[in-house]
Amino acid sequence: LRDELSRGAAPRDVWPAVRARLAGELERLAEAMGGDRERIAHEHFLFTVIAAAWGGDEVAVWALGDGGYALGDRVVELGPFENNQPPYLGYDLLGDPSPAHLEVARADCGRVVVATDGVVEVGLAGLVEPKHFGHPDALRRKLSLLAKSSERIDWEAHRVVRTPAVLQDDGAVAALAWKIWGD
Repeated sequence: LRDELSRGAAPRDVWPAVRARLAGELERLAEAMGGDRERIAHEHFLFTVIAAAWGGDEVAVWALGDGGYALGDRVVELGPFENNQPPYLGYDLLGDPSPAHLEVARADCGRVVVATDGVVEVGLAGLVEPKHFGHPDALRRKLSLLAKSSERIDWEAHRVVRTPAVLQDDGAVAALAWKIWGD
């Protein structure tokens, strides 16, 4: 992504080259693993790729898989998908590339957040609040609290009460905020 942007490409135009490069790397890994290509793709390469690029007066979000993103205050969740089969990049290995999701917005939206499905399930809207951008550690702290389970002893019932973490699935989130100067 960085390579494509450094060549001067607009954020909306970098994704075909990025996808080809990523699919090429997956192809190389699958070849090195040997064995049945379909099994390898299904066991190792069905994962979400979601990214954002900001340049000039636009920001673009590109995704293959489930998850979601926010452009400014607007939150978009990807999915649900038919038969619980998101359009993963790994299907490119099987000769069945899925269409990618692309959204381009004006850069004056001020911030972009991308997240995989585990984070979206706990409420992406609560993670795009301005307070998570004003302090460099605020988002990590919030996710840490969501991922923490708890236990307490109910002495009268003679049992341990376990409360599972809100964030049950694995998840990744990236956030970028900027200020547009000028008009």
